[in-house]
Amino acid sequence: MNHCPGFFPKRSAGFTLVELLVSSAILTLIIVLLVGMADGVSRIWRDGERRREAIREARAGLEMITEDLHSAVITTNPATIFIKGVKGHDQPLDGSSLFLLTSHSSEKRQTGNEGDLCATGYFTALDPDGSGTRDLYRFHASGKPVANALEQGKLKELYATGSPENTSTTELLARHIVALDVQRVAGATVSSGSLLITLSALGGETARIIASDSQAKERNDRLLRQHLQRYSTIVRLPPMREIPVGSKESIGPKR
Repeated sequence: MNHCPGFFPKRSAGFTLVELLVSSAILTLIIVLLVGMADGVSRIWRDGERRREAIREARAGLEMITEDLHSAVITTNPATIFIKGVKGHDQPLDGSSLFLLTSHSSEKRQTGNEGDLCATGYFTALDPDGSGTRDLYRFHASGKPVANALEQGKLKELYATGSPENTSTTELLARHIVALDVQRVAGATVSSGSLLITLSALGGETARIIASDSQAKERNDRLLRQHLQRYSTIVRLPPMREIPVGSKESIGPKR
């Protein structure tokens, strides 16, 4: 058959079914990859934010503890620096408490304080709001109550008044600090040498998940392994002062 010059068979416009199916499959694959990448980036960002939050809280706590230990007034009375451990200290949420006498300079004293002698302490406890999370608290007392407790040999009784519910002597220092660990550096004694201070911290979201069901041991242990951060510092203590218990002699630093 002869065709007229310039004549070509017509083709229908659009895509075939096979082309549409292939295009849809490629588009679906690209969307899945993008969603996976976005989820991975979001997870990395959340983990980084948890870590930064834990660093901020732990750093604030360690700085305050270090400052007070540098101002410690340690005497022959063992209660002038008192470290109390938790029985069975083999779990991530166990910890210690630290109480001591300090001598603060005039610019750091509270208004109306008589003398420079203070009783200071650090411990972790459950938040009173009922959330089940643990925080780091700072105990602080000064003036006559401290002088009287020292003179009467009742410093430990004074320390025992520290509690999150007792807002007159106790303040929240750092959130989601699940454990405070205080250890003597090898060769040191309880009242001299150096102390190793370690704070174990969690991000707020992780702490709330753990607190929501304390019985979910397997899940909580996994979250602790993944997200628990420990921060430590070694603090050298001032020398011991040879002042007997009950002495009325000033034990603040000479100026």
